[in-house]
Amino acid sequence: MMVRTQLHHVIKRATRQLAAPLMLAGMVTAAPAWAGANSVSPGTYKELTAIQEQIGNNQVDAAHQALLALHTEVTADSLDEALVLQMLGYTEMSRNNYPEAVDYLRRSLALEKLPEKVKYNVGYMVAQLYAAQEKFDEALTFAADWFKTLEQPTPDQYIFMANIFAQTGNYKDAIPYVEQAIAKAPKVKESWYQLLIASHFELKQYQAAAKALSDAIANWPDKASYWEQLASVYVVLGNERRALATLQLAWKQQVLSKETSVKSMIQLAISRGIPEHGARLLESAIDKEVLPADEDYLDLLANAWVAAREQEPAIAAFELLAKASNKGDPFMQIANLHIEKAEWLQAESALNRALDYKVDEPGKAWLLLGITLTEQKKFGPGMDAFRKARAFKDSARQAKSWLKYAGDLQRQHNWITRNQGASETDAS
Repeated sequence: MMVRTQLHHVIKRATRQLAAPLMLAGMVTAAPAWAGANSVSPGTYKELTAIQEQIGNNQVDAAHQALLALHTEVTADSLDEALVLQMLGYTEMSRNNYPEAVDYLRRSLALEKLPEKVKYNVGYMVAQLYAAQEKFDEALTFAADWFKTLEQPTPDQYIFMANIFAQTGNYKDAIPYVEQAIAKAPKVKESWYQLLIASHFELKQYQAAAKALSDAIANWPDKASYWEQLASVYVVLGNERRALATLQLAWKQQVLSKETSVKSMIQLAISRGIPEHGARLLESAIDKEVLPADEDYLDLLANAWVAAREQEPAIAAFELLAKASNKGDPFMQIANLHIEKAEWLQAESALNRALDYKVDEPGKAWLLLGITLTEQKKFGPGMDAFRKARAFKDSARQAKSWLKYAGDLQRQHNWITRNQGASETDAS
């Protein structure tokens, strides 16, 4: 799920993308600001025309110096001064001096001499400059006034407003702007959906986030992150069935390759009561080398088969686990599977293999071996195993009880055997 840091990354990237054309846009729109102004003085008009040509020839520093000189000559508080200040702002923009550019443009606006349309365009420039400096509260002040003047905002203009609102933490107001941009654009940008999804997450609007993620998947079906986030949303909403179905569909379409996501898919299958399906998915992932055949995944595989009550594949997985871990505990688990079915000889074999390795609970291994031997009426070896189990603290009490029980069984067995032999002799 997209976290706050990811959200800020998405928003900042979009803001930078919108702010990038500032210099070009500023220089292109500079000329109409003064060329169409009826009350600008002829001298100023001539100077600004010459300066505009310098800017067009990339002589920005020379243009800047000319503007500073012109500013000392124009009448204070006039349209001439407003236009010179505006042009100074644009040249500072092209020199990447954003704070200075903002100062000049705000001073130009403060004179209240600019034509109405020009005034709002300059305000938009100020908003973008503030956004480029990550001063989003100030940016919103200017952007809001500018946006109100637009009769038919473009998708990019909607997105600019959405980003500013999101950067100020106002995700609720950001969402309608993003939605309008998506609705109006002939070709939607991926970053717009990322902003929409992130804003819904911030507001914990998970149903809406699921809808946005589904739309993003429809547009970019090869992006695994959207499938993963959608599955996470369904888990949060308590719909693990849909979460599993989402991951499975991504897996079938060969989109899902991230280890954590594939593991989540498998664990969801197991937890939803279909461990056999989870085990087969895990085997497939290991075969495709999406997941490593290491101890953790082999253990998960073996226990998935155990949960599915599939003894043979479970035993095969435990044997692979024993080889990978170089430990005997998987053989003890194999022995338990055989003991559940009273398969004493197979259990005995597994326990002997376990004791050939290092096991976490050797006392328990000897105890189980003693039980399997006793059940096969191998009383001598069985009691030897119980004596060995008795030497370990965690199995001493049980081993003592089983040792007594095995002794009683042996005496009973011997008595029955003798009596059967005597009966057979008398009968002959």
